[in-house]
Amino acid sequence: MGTGRAIRLLPSLLALALLAAAVCTFCDAVHVYSAALSYPDSYSAALSYPDSVWFGQAIWVFPLFFVVFFILALTYLSLAKVLTGGLQLTISTRKGSLRALAESMSMFVMTYLLTGFASGSPVFLAGILYSIFLIRLCFTYERRFMLLLAVLLAVGGMMVEGFLGAMGWVAYGEQQVFYVPWWLGGFMHMVLLLCVRVCARWSYRRNDRLSCYDPWSNSSLIRISPKVYA
Repeated sequence: MGTGRAIRLLPSLLALALLAAAVCTFCDAVHVYSAALSYPDSYSAALSYPDSVWFGQAIWVFPLFFVVFFILALTYLSLAKVLTGGLQLTISTRKGSLRALAESMSMFVMTYLLTGFASGSPVFLAGILYSIFLIRLCFTYERRFMLLLAVLLAVGGMMVEGFLGAMGWVAYGEQQVFYVPWWLGGFMHMVLLLCVRVCARWSYRRNDRLSCYDPWSNSSLIRISPKVYA
């Protein structure tokens, strides 16, 4: 992604990272409430919200989510540009609809909350999440690109959470691999879904016209004049 384009997209990406961070901070608080994880480190405890507000959730969680989603958005846009020549990325680089984003956000939140209250059965939960991912992969578009992103997110997400666990900043109730539960990698494909919708909704403009991918329409591609859009 060119420097000029990155600068033009910066306000949108910052706003969207802020939105995603707010949603994830709320869901993470539910994880603390359901004892899926905790913040036991003395440094984290000293920087925690009162239990009556966010159940003892560490204050640094929100900024961390913000940075992570901003980096994810930049990575997605950069990979889409770099891999365009080697992979078919027609749909992955179309303008998305607000309804698709709202749908994806709802699915993401529901799955996030599920992992909190079902975390006591990590193997069963992992089976559900990985099965959902395989089903999605069978029916999604541009499978190789989506599989690449899902693997990068699963490995990267588990490593980041694992390092936080190794430093004692966060502790999962169930730990099967590198301080994190098995199901965490399966949950990351929901992060991928949200990231794709967020990037598609506000980031792509082609041939001086807006390309709007709308799964509710009869046609997968709706072209709208910039003058009409304005």
